[in-house]
Amino acid sequence: GPTLAFKDIAMQLIGNFYQYHLGNEQKKINIIVATSGDTGAAAIDALKGKKNLNVFVLHPNNRISPVQRRLMTIHEEKNVFNIAIEGNFDDCQNLVKAMFNDEKFSSSINMSGVNSINWARIVAQAVYYFYAYFKIGNGQPLSFSVPTGNFGDIYAGYLAKKLGLPVDKLIVATNKNDILHRAISGGDYTQKKVEETNTPSMDIQIASNFERLLYDVKDCNSDVTKDVMSRIKNNTYQIDNSDLDEIKKNFTSEMLDENETIQMIKDINKEYKVVVDPHTAVGIGAAKKLGLEQNCVVLSTAHPCKFPKAIEDAISKTEELPDSLKYVYDREEKFEVISNDINKVKEYVINSIWN
Repeated sequence: GPTLAFKDIAMQLIGNFYQYHLGNEQKKINIIVATSGDTGAAAIDALKGKKNLNVFVLHPNNRISPVQRRLMTIHEEKNVFNIAIEGNFDDCQNLVKAMFNDEKFSSSINMSGVNSINWARIVAQAVYYFYAYFKIGNGQPLSFSVPTGNFGDIYAGYLAKKLGLPVDKLIVATNKNDILHRAISGGDYTQKKVEETNTPSMDIQIASNFERLLYDVKDCNSDVTKDVMSRIKNNTYQIDNSDLDEIKKNFTSEMLDENETIQMIKDINKEYKVVVDPHTAVGIGAAKKLGLEQNCVVLSTAHPCKFPKAIEDAISKTEELPDSLKYVYDREEKFEVISNDINKVKEYVINSIWN
């Protein structure tokens, strides 16, 4: 896609959905989205310059790659606003959720979202699994290895399976911020400190879409799920053995540390003469460590040029931006640095809307 990430596919669709809907409704909305790297650029590219909407993107300051940041911050369209939050991705996501939950605020600005908390993103991403199966399935169930931090892309695979697609195992591939691996392998859903890695889009400890899986496992009982989420918020949640058995019918998981990720990039380049980005390397490595390589599709996440340090560490070369995107180095960046303070973020949003 236009920002060299898998998120472009669903985001371009959603951007046009919004335009069509707003053209009919004749109202203006404000889209607020948190990003761990790729979502923000994809959202901006899909929504920039569109009428009757503004897009505010919150990213963790100095915790995404420079290329990822520039793909967001060099746009001059008046409906695009970038906010660098002094914190990590979970802080950004929590701010967005807090704004959604403040009904007075969210309704006053007609707030909407394009993270994978937007169901349309999940629906659109489910198409990847059907597309892959119809290309290479040959009537046999396929497994899918998905590098994931927020559980959205792989939850789309779960949705595809529920819709009837012959899916064997869904492999949750994580970096050392491995809460999803710990949860699925042993039921441990306690959050630890987020660590910076060479796979920044997975530097997450609170996976928003895991709530959807828990809701499903809990027989779609909203009250029970609400109680689980409050325990998760208090960092006291362990997955029940019966629920874990149910989850393991569809999911398995593995983790790659920093060194393993670099080694995987190196190995893939040596064997196949292909350069993969570090997140994709985690997906490949997880399938290999689990011995599930046969009939397995790895969902590749982004162009390797977005992660130059990891690529240089692995194969001692710089993966260049395609010519079509080299302009991002020449344009001036525009973003606001704001502390992890809900009131200051709200104030910035409101002032931007009315100015």
